Amino acid sequence: MELLLLILGGAAGTLLRFSIEKGVLKVWPGAPVPWTPFTLNFAGCFTLGILLGSVIVHDLPATYYMLLGGGITTFSIFGLQLVEMTQSRLYGVAGFRAFTGWLVGTGAAAVGVVVSLR
Repeated sequence: MELLLLILGGAAGTLLRFSIEKGVLKVWPGAPVPWTPFTLNFAGCFTLGILLGSVIVHDLPATYYMLLGGGITTFSIFGLQLVEMTQSRLYGVAGFRAFTGWLVGTGAAAVGVVVSLR
């Protein structure tokens, strides 16, 4: 049952990620800043925070925690962009991107936990 839940959650999260990506690209087409992965990471961290809070409040199995978060977060794309920026010698931009991504992701997860605990 847990494996099925993980598969369904990953599929749902991936579809949600795809939908968000298309929506962001419509709002900021061709933007020089990688808003799509940034937005998706924020949404994924917030979702993980909500799921973690729900696991705590309702005493659910830990596998429920990965219901959507694994499919929606795009930290591999985030890492790839940092490597590409570094290879292009955009060290300041890469550092700023890494810091803001971490800060926003952590903040979003914390807010998600607080929201779900209420």
